[in-house]
Amino acid sequence: MANRGKQGISKYFYDIAEEVPADKWKDFARKLQMQEVKIGRIEVEENGMVKECCMKVLHQWRMKNGRKATPEALRKALDDAELGDIAEIIKEEPEARIPVQETSSNSSGAHPPTTQYSQPSSGNTKRSYTGLQPEDMDCEDYDDSLLDL
Repeated sequence: MANRGKQGISKYFYDIAEEVPADKWKDFARKLQMQEVKIGRIEVEENGMVKECCMKVLHQWRMKNGRKATPEALRKALDDAELGDIAEIIKEEPEARIPVQETSSNSSGAHPPTTQYSQPSSGNTKRSYTGLQPEDMDCEDYDDSLLDL
């Protein structure tokens, strides 16, 4: 399995798309709440090539759902489509640690400063440095690592 160095949820897309069988990709798309019309359009656009169809489904799901496109949601869709073995590709992500304060042990500079960390709040707080939320963006591709600011 190649984890192509991407950040966020999209780092799993290639490996998932490689593993989804030809007779299951549409069921998987439905479990991701993809409309039948879109599934048909993707099949035509990608000439029925299963891996490419899955990649497009996954990217559209991520774009539509923004921060709600989580590893848990992806695992659930795979499980619901009876693709639980593929769901094992998705690893549990450790929670991000947020630097809070740098402290120095003494003024002589003998010890480098240390950083204290706190866990992010589990609230439904969204931060955006551009003023746009991922689910508001209307573009085909963006870097998921920007979501983890």
